[in-house]
Amino acid sequence: MVVATRASSTWKRYAWIAGILYVIALVAETVVGLLGGSVSQNDSAAKIASVLYDHRERLLVITYLSVVYAAMFLIYLGRLYDLLRGNTDRSRFLGSLVLAGGALFIALHAVSDIGINGLLGAKLASFGFQHDQGMSYTLYLLTYGLDSVGDVFGSLFAFAAGVLVIEHGVLPRWLGWVSILAGILFFLQGFGLGGVIASFGLVLDLIGFVLFLIFVLVSSVILLTRENALPDTSGEIK
Repeated sequence: MVVATRASSTWKRYAWIAGILYVIALVAETVVGLLGGSVSQNDSAAKIASVLYDHRERLLVITYLSVVYAAMFLIYLGRLYDLLRGNTDRSRFLGSLVLAGGALFIALHAVSDIGINGLLGAKLASFGFQHDQGMSYTLYLLTYGLDSVGDVFGSLFAFAAGVLVIEHGVLPRWLGWVSILAGILFFLQGFGLGGVIASFGLVLDLIGFVLFLIFVLVSSVILLTRENALPDTSGEIK
């Protein structure tokens, strides 16, 4: 019994560490993206194709960091779902939204950041620059579209998680409201497709993502601290 309890506590710690690593990898990926040439979804196909070609190695670095954050978030998500789900019908329903919304959120971001950026960095940025600028342009805009759709599903995760945090009191109430606000912004940005249809979509998405990262990071740190503070029962006889 003691061994099982200690093993369970260790895996819980790993899950919250994964949440912290998710934030670190995602921030690092964002910084790498900003270090490249200046390009936006409103630029011409020729400029986008040229910048992607010039910085194709950077696209591969983004891909590698994205592999890390995608895996880490799923580990964090699984443990958060176990923590927040309850026994009532309402809690079970909201818990299902946390799990399904979070899984779809990270899957679509992974397709964008791992799949498309990896293809561009490895092969297609060179081909697009030399032969078909429209292909690079389309794939670049597709990353915005996939991220935006992913964030619409992420809005379900964030809103449901925020409500459950407030109801169950497993985390500070203010953190629940942060998650709810992130969910609202994630949902509204979808009407601007993350900036492709209208610029407000990108603004709302960026604000929502900052709030989302605050929720993941702070919740992971708090819950990891609690796990580390649990008394050592290794000397007890069961």
